[in-house]
Amino acid sequence: MAARTLDAAPLAAWSTALLCAAGLEREAATLVSDTLVEASLRGVDSHGVARIPIYAERLQGGGINRRPRPRVERRDGAVASIDGDGGPGQVAGVMAMELSVELARDHGVGAVTVRRSTHYGAAAYYVMRPARAGFVALSTTNADPGVVPFGGRDPALGTNPIAFSAPTGGGELTLDMATSQVAANRVANAADEGRRIPEGWAVDAGGRPTTDPADAHAMLPLGGYKGYGLAIVAEILSGALSGAATTRGVGRLYHDLDRPQDVGHFHLAIDPERTVGRARLADTIEALVSEIRATELAPGADEILLPGEPELRVQAVRERDGIPLPDAQWRALSELSERLGVTPPG
Repeated sequence: MAARTLDAAPLAAWSTALLCAAGLEREAATLVSDTLVEASLRGVDSHGVARIPIYAERLQGGGINRRPRPRVERRDGAVASIDGDGGPGQVAGVMAMELSVELARDHGVGAVTVRRSTHYGAAAYYVMRPARAGFVALSTTNADPGVVPFGGRDPALGTNPIAFSAPTGGGELTLDMATSQVAANRVANAADEGRRIPEGWAVDAGGRPTTDPADAHAMLPLGGYKGYGLAIVAEILSGALSGAATTRGVGRLYHDLDRPQDVGHFHLAIDPERTVGRARLADTIEALVSEIRATELAPGADEILLPGEPELRVQAVRERDGIPLPDAQWRALSELSERLGVTPPG
């Protein structure tokens, strides 16, 4: 069946209604829905509204606090730490992002850690907004283990994404990458949709490469030992530095639905006005971009894309034509709607 499509506004309303029906208070549900719909709008479907069913299960099972009250535990100069109160990662994540910018305005740099949190969605959400305000931003999070260490056969690290964004003359340049070959949710989406996965994404229980998402025991690190090293960096910044759980201590997103995950996040904002100045930074990045684009193309290549450009192109199409929801995703959201007594969009 061809994917059905919905515009962002009705999809956001549906998402919010589902999260509220699962028990999450409305303000938090609206924020979480905003992050998920934006990811779907940008084509990052692995971190979009496809995650609503597992969020709903965790909300109803007790693994996510339905009425979170994250708080600043400590604030010392340019550094702060936040207790996420076991709520959705998006709630604590946005609080940390905003505080990092506030600290950067005061001190030139702001670093904020978060503990006792949960899955916070697409990391790009937390760096694009500071960049639009003229700041350079970095965000990382750890996750329950689903990635083998380089040379190992059992998962020991999360997909541990790293996101970075910097202002340009016309917007922002954003990198959002998992330190696994791909985000684990892309394997879950492939399983839901009955698709095979490319070799090199995952291994089976014996440590052998697999193209069957049902046999995927663990993900492979990006670029072998290089992605493995970056995953450890993200684990230290997000988990160890914040006092959150690390590696196998992080609660599993899709299991133990009554157990808080204790995920950690790290948010950094830098005010370029304290170094080269915001205008000069934007001009320099524009010149850098122009130079990269002017590079002679390799045989068979059509163009040179910058980080974040594929997502911007998808967003332009989906803002015009709507967000596609594959049959498996539509069915999962519709079944959840029936169970929770929510009317799907017509």
